[in-house]
Amino acid sequence: MAISKPQNLTGTPRGYSLLELTIIVLILSIMAAAVIPAFYSTDVERLEAASEIQAEAMRYARTEAMRRGQPMGFRQQNAQKRMRVYSLDTSTAPWTVNYDIYHPISKKIWDIKLDEHPFAAADNVSTNKIFQGTCNTPANIYFDKNGMARCADPETVPVELYEVTLRLGNETRIVSLDGFSGKVTIQ
Repeated sequence: MAISKPQNLTGTPRGYSLLELTIIVLILSIMAAAVIPAFYSTDVERLEAASEIQAEAMRYARTEAMRRGQPMGFRQQNAQKRMRVYSLDTSTAPWTVNYDIYHPISKKIWDIKLDEHPFAAADNVSTNKIFQGTCNTPANIYFDKNGMARCADPETVPVELYEVTLRLGNETRIVSLDGFSGKVTIQ
């Protein structure tokens, strides 16, 4: 549909008045001001998204372990800013980690890489881990069928506390996992 110039009473084309053009520009400016911020997220929003994604992975591993009655867990790789959800093959000694768990929505292997995520980010990722004994693989945490968090090797060592600290600029978020209750919180 082409926009034609308005015509006066005699049918000859006339131009747009300065007032009409000003109103159109004002309306377009208001619309742009409302739409453009939706395309740009702030550091705080990107950090919030990163912490929610980390917490979601932990919660999913716990829920699935309890639902399936099989051990499932997550692997936190700080240097790569990466978290993966896995299942465990308990027929081997030590148990074998299998990265074969698919995200229920995206249907892709559950493998979070914050540096590649379009809406989440962190400059630095670190962990604080407290176990009730010696854990040989502190990056691998699994949940038993009761939802209790444990070290993957040896698999008998319970987790007391597991915290993932995410930093972006001056902002910090801590994703905490209580090993006994399985509760995941974001601070």
